[in-house]
Amino acid sequence: MATILEVKNLNKSFGQKKILKDVSFSIDEGAILGFIGPNGAGKTTTIKLILGLQSIDSGEVIINGFNIKTAFEKAIARVGAIVENPDSYMYLTGRKNLELIANTYQDVSKERIDEVIKITGLENRINDKVSKYSLGMRQRLGIAASIINKPNLLVLDEPTNGLDPEGIKELRDLLKDLAQKEHMAILISSHNLAELESFCSDVCIIKNGEIITTSSIKKLKKSDKSFYLIEVGSTKKIKKLLKKDDTIIDENHLRVLREKNELANFIKKLVAEDIDIYEVKLLEMTLEEAFLKKAGGNIID
Repeated sequence: MATILEVKNLNKSFGQKKILKDVSFSIDEGAILGFIGPNGAGKTTTIKLILGLQSIDSGEVIINGFNIKTAFEKAIARVGAIVENPDSYMYLTGRKNLELIANTYQDVSKERIDEVIKITGLENRINDKVSKYSLGMRQRLGIAASIINKPNLLVLDEPTNGLDPEGIKELRDLLKDLAQKEHMAILISSHNLAELESFCSDVCIIKNGEIITTSSIKKLKKSDKSFYLIEVGSTKKIKKLLKKDDTIIDENHLRVLREKNELANFIKKLVAEDIDIYEVKLLEMTLEEAFLKKAGGNIID
């Protein structure tokens, strides 16, 4: 599988403040990488360096084999991006907006415009003025505009901002299709970790300008200890058996954090106390819990 984007040892400072410190990661075709981190971690700065919107102090950005510093036009030729909210002419139709974007490229045909309209599911409303579009539809129009030149790298900064649950689902389905059917590599910066978990296979965590880890979500969520939900006859006699990360939820349920062998010993203690056990259920760690554990409990921006 071809590597589309390579970020190698990126460094960036503003005055005396070092924003990025040897940031490195890569994305293969067909992959969706979630780019997450606490407030001021350096996500947006990294994206701007990738897109050539800010100068690189040191390090490299390689897109489709071309260095963004030495071969900018070739590197950026197959890149689509939305940084913050997509801009549209509200008083024009969706189609007219796409035609104006197409005119900025040399070889975008009418057939390609029709194709991106279909890919983004805008066929029924493409001839309406954008002012009549919902926020989710405007986001889809923005993505249609960003893929009109057939990019194989799509960079999105906070694409779910302001979207309702239906709009988020539509965007999620669209991005999955772009990755799988169009073989795009997609980089998404987002604070909505529950959503990222539903369509990203991998995440890259940045904190204080440094990459903490790049990992599959599955691997990131693995831990020596796991949470278990236990249903019992009564939790009245249980308090003395609990550790600091354990929680009594109600009179019949508790949540405990244990390694497998520790769990077995805990169950034996419950039986010894003559406590009825009805169910023991493994609770999978969420991406947000895994992130907070890895990043040290920082707030996500």
